[in-house]
Amino acid sequence: MSIRINVADQMGSKKMGPLALVSLIILVIGMFVLPRYLKNAQLIMMSRIFLLAVYGMSYDILRGYTGFINLGQAIFFGSGVYMGVIFLNIQNDLTYFMLAILAISALSVIGGYIMSKIVLKTGGVVASAMITLALGEIVRSIAERWRFVTGGQDGLPMRASRVALDPLFETRIGAYYFALVFLIVMTLALRQFVLSPTGRVLLSIRENEQRSRFLGFDTNKYKAIAIIVSALASGWTGVFFAVIARFANTDYLSIQYTLNALLITLVGGTGTLYGAIIGSAFVTWINNFLLTLANSYPGATILRFPMLFIGSVYILLVIFMPYGIMGGIYRLQAKLNLGKDK
Repeated sequence: MSIRINVADQMGSKKMGPLALVSLIILVIGMFVLPRYLKNAQLIMMSRIFLLAVYGMSYDILRGYTGFINLGQAIFFGSGVYMGVIFLNIQNDLTYFMLAILAISALSVIGGYIMSKIVLKTGGVVASAMITLALGEIVRSIAERWRFVTGGQDGLPMRASRVALDPLFETRIGAYYFALVFLIVMTLALRQFVLSPTGRVLLSIRENEQRSRFLGFDTNKYKAIAIIVSALASGWTGVFFAVIARFANTDYLSIQYTLNALLITLVGGTGTLYGAIIGSAFVTWINNFLLTLANSYPGATILRFPMLFIGSVYILLVIFMPYGIMGGIYRLQAKLNLGKDK
């Protein structure tokens, strides 16, 4: 059995040691207490980290657990952002937020099903990636020209003067808790999905699709399920992100936001699920840090291109930790366990 499979099994272990459980409880309590000591800008950054972590997890379901590369993932995330802004502009309350969730759920299921029917006929990873890239660009182009609904390249601002979902909460602390609870719920839900029999079949498809077919599994059906689940998680994240950002534009539908999800999973560790939290924290923090430096030193133009620095760090990770941060930790644990067995 390969180390890669051992890593996946470690992540999916239903049993958690006492030390790990206590550490997790302390971490969660710390996250709930932390807002008291943060400024508004820091609260916004933390909220973005939580939400983009779920977005990264939604991509990891495809890339890490199925071996499928989707370069059109931003279709669902960006659509969720637009749904959130559009519905909350009608009425800024919880009822219309839930209507936005229902709308993006229907759109994600239908869109994910259509995408699966198109891309799974190609039979190749590269061809599927190119087709999803083309689909993403088609949707973005439509959004740019549908100015009446989307605002085109100018974007669509939320008319709420304060934090969205008034009067559910009126401060950035409320938005922080909103994003944190969403992260916890979605982490548990996606973890249960990858631990389920369906999730195990997806892992087998990633490792050896031909063998999975030989065992009698309809691999295209399971891939379609993964695409739809990933689309749902991504779309829901977009609606929650609209509450934090209070603005939607076609950038959220672009290839750049798909690459953000890919980068988050690669830095945190592909096929680890939890690694997306680390990857999101890294990518979001370094973006904010470099942009803050750029504002402090206007002459340093290079600081306005954080992807140059993130790319450099990623190259170092590929060289010294090719399985990402969380993947590297799991592999180290797997090697230690093998040493104990001997």
